[in-house]
Amino acid sequence: MTKHAENEVPHYTIPDIQIGVGDHEFQKGMKILKRGGVRNVQADSFGWRADVAGSKAGQWYAVSVGARAFDDGACTCYLGKNDELCKHMIALAIHVVREYRPEGAAVLAQPLDHAVCSGEIRAITEDEAKNAKSAVTAALRHIKPYDGPSRTWFRYQDSLTRGCRLVLLAVSELPICERSVDIVIDILKRLDRKLMGGVDDSDGTVGACMEELVELLNLFSDMHPPLIPHINKKLPEGEVFDWQTGYQHRRE
Repeated sequence: MTKHAENEVPHYTIPDIQIGVGDHEFQKGMKILKRGGVRNVQADSFGWRADVAGSKAGQWYAVSVGARAFDDGACTCYLGKNDELCKHMIALAIHVVREYRPEGAAVLAQPLDHAVCSGEIRAITEDEAKNAKSAVTAALRHIKPYDGPSRTWFRYQDSLTRGCRLVLLAVSELPICERSVDIVIDILKRLDRKLMGGVDDSDGTVGACMEELVELLNLFSDMHPPLIPHINKKLPEGEVFDWQTGYQHRRE
């Protein structure tokens, strides 16, 4: 960076952090922040550095996060010394967003690794459909084949996780109707093709996302049973594994 961080704002928001780390790790960072565990924050040419409280009384770690990426930083804790993102870095990243980019500090209230149903039974608008499809397409760019070296595999898995969380976020506000069903089923088909095309899902991230999408179809059906025939007509069989069997109203 040629420009000092004190003249910049973070290039990420609170939702970016949440989607990147997940609910559990995000809450760890929030817990540190709420108890006043971030102090002596200073900007430098990289981003921000601070002292962040550890788990034991009187324990403090030297922590830094970048201005361009919250997971680009360092910490003197055990995880940080092994170049892994830790709760102390997350706490500092949350702090700098609140301090220097308050318009990006709104916290996503919904779970990020589970299907969420809007509960609204109505037709989807053209704008809603367009926005949902656009968000899904952007999310799926994170889910791509892997042919890299083993040392970058964990970063690749982080990309899959981010993509799957963005997919679930994109469908969370869909109203309950046939066109929303079609959007969800189209995502399932696209994910199935990606798995067939070389996506390394050995840790089950994409498979779990597909199961959550099928669960969303179950929620649609429970709240609006007239959708059941349409879902049975449209729902294909999975090519990679039988995820369609999770649909509770499946017609044999």
